[in-house]
Amino acid sequence: PLERYLDAVKTFIKFDPLIDSVIVTSEDPTVCPEFIALLKGELPNLRVLTNVGDVQQGTGSASKLESYKDVVNNADVIASALTSFHMHLRARYFVLTTKSSWTTSIAIFARVYGFASEVYVIDIGRNKNAYSSMARRSG
Repeated sequence: PLERYLDAVKTFIKFDPLIDSVIVTSEDPTVCPEFIALLKGELPNLRVLTNVGDVQQGTGSASKLESYKDVVNNADVIASALTSFHMHLRARYFVLTTKSSWTTSIAIFARVYGFASEVYVIDIGRNKNAYSSMARRSG
């Protein structure tokens, strides 16, 4: 549920009250508007950043793309993903879920190649695995 993401954002704000922006991206086209509405209601002072060119293809699998959207091609998805990836590399705080290797990968890459000097992660996933542990602990 989106409330778990919101709770994680609130935790980060308690940790760092100077947080003024949140990046919201998702492959699911229904999630971003719902989460942004939740943010606006609960944390109205946060600036919400989105990838305006995000195709939100509905799947993390390029091989399943055709079954989700007729008008999006693989090149659009790659451009969209790389733009979102670049946005996230500028972040310091990450909410990820172990069922998404994409969010876990972003957090790991941010630790190595990102713009922030320190990276903090909250994993809201129920499962724990070695890959998400690496994202949470930096290596």
